[in-house]
Amino acid sequence: MNSRSMRTFFLLVSILGFSMISCDDGGLQKVNDFDQGPFLKNVGNQIILPAYKTLAEQNHLLAVAVGALRDAPDATSLADAQVQLKLARLAWQNCSAFQFGPAEDAGLLAELNIYPVDKNQIEQNIADGSYDLSTLSNADARGYQALAFLMYGDPEQDVNILSTLTEPRLQYLETVVHRIDQASQTVYDAWKEDGGDYVSTFSSEASLGVDLGSSVGKLVNSLNRDFERNTRDGKIGIPVGIRSLGETIPTASEAYFGGYSVELLKENIAGYRNLFSGAEGVGFDDYLERIGAATTGNEDLALTISNQFDQLELAIDQIEDPLPMAISTQKSDVEQVFVQMQILVSLFKVDMASSIGVIISYQDNDGD
Repeated sequence: MNSRSMRTFFLLVSILGFSMISCDDGGLQKVNDFDQGPFLKNVGNQIILPAYKTLAEQNHLLAVAVGALRDAPDATSLADAQVQLKLARLAWQNCSAFQFGPAEDAGLLAELNIYPVDKNQIEQNIADGSYDLSTLSNADARGYQALAFLMYGDPEQDVNILSTLTEPRLQYLETVVHRIDQASQTVYDAWKEDGGDYVSTFSSEASLGVDLGSSVGKLVNSLNRDFERNTRDGKIGIPVGIRSLGETIPTASEAYFGGYSVELLKENIAGYRNLFSGAEGVGFDDYLERIGAATTGNEDLALTISNQFDQLELAIDQIEDPLPMAISTQKSDVEQVFVQMQILVSLFKVDMASSIGVIISYQDNDGD
C-alpha cells in the first residue's frame, strides 16, 4: 500500500470510528438519560427488601406451625399449618421476580417452589427413612409442594389426612420446612442493611448501567425469566395444555394440593404490577416515560404495559379456583389468561428491555 493509499485508509478508519462513537454515544445518552439511583433505591428498599422480610417471617411461622403439628397432630394443628402454608406461598409470589444476587446464590427458587412435586420420590424417601434433600434427585421432593402433598393429600382421593400423618411423614414435613425457613432467612439476611447489605450494593454507583452485570440488567432479566417460565408457563400454560403439546395437565397446577392456584396467580400479578409501578416511588413506568420509550407501534410503552396489566387481571377474574376445575369447565377462559400473559411477555421482553438497553441473556423455549 503506497503512502497516499495509507492516508486514505486511515482517514476512512477515523471517520468510521468517529461515526460509531457518535452513534453509540447517542444511543447511550438516550438509555442513560434517567437517574437510575432513585429507581434502584426505591425498588431495593421499598419493594424487594420488604418482600424478602415478609417471606422470611411467614416461612418461620410456617416452621413453627409444622413443629406444633408434629408435637400434637390434631385437626386444629393441621388446619393452622395449612393456613400458614398458604400465607407463606402468597408471600413468595412477591419475591419470585427477584431471583438474582443472594437468591440465586442460595438457590431459593429450587428450594421453595419447584412443581409439580414428585409424589413417588417423597414416598420412597419416607419409606427409606434416609434422604438428602439437597441432592438433584430430590429437587422435586421438597419445598412448598412437598408440604402441600403431605398436609392436603390428593384432591381426587377421599382420605383422612390426619390418619396418614405418621411419625416418618411428620419428620419429613419438619425436614422440608426447616430448609425453607433457613433458605429464606439466608436471603433476607444477605439483603438487609445490618446483614450482607446487598440492598446497598444493588443501588451503588458500581451497579449502575444496563449491561448484564448491572442491577438493571439483572432485574430486567430476572423478571422476564420468571414471568415467562414460571408465571406464564408454570401457572397456566402447562396445566391448560398450551405449553405441554396440547395435553392438559391439571395436576401440574401450582397449588394442586390445596386448591388455590388462581389466588396465588393473582398475588403474583399484583406483585409484578407493584414492581412496574414502583409502589409509592420510582418504578419502571417512570423509567420508560423519562426515556420516551414507545412500542413498535409508536404508542406510549409505560401506558401500554399498564393497560395490559388491566387486561390480564380482567382475564384472571373470569376463572375461579380450583384451577383444574376451571380447566375442565371453562378452558377457553383459562387459555385467554395465557394469551394476555403472552402479550405482556412481549412488552416486557422486547419493547421494555430494548428501550432500556438491556440484553436478554437467558434462553427461552419458543423464541419469544
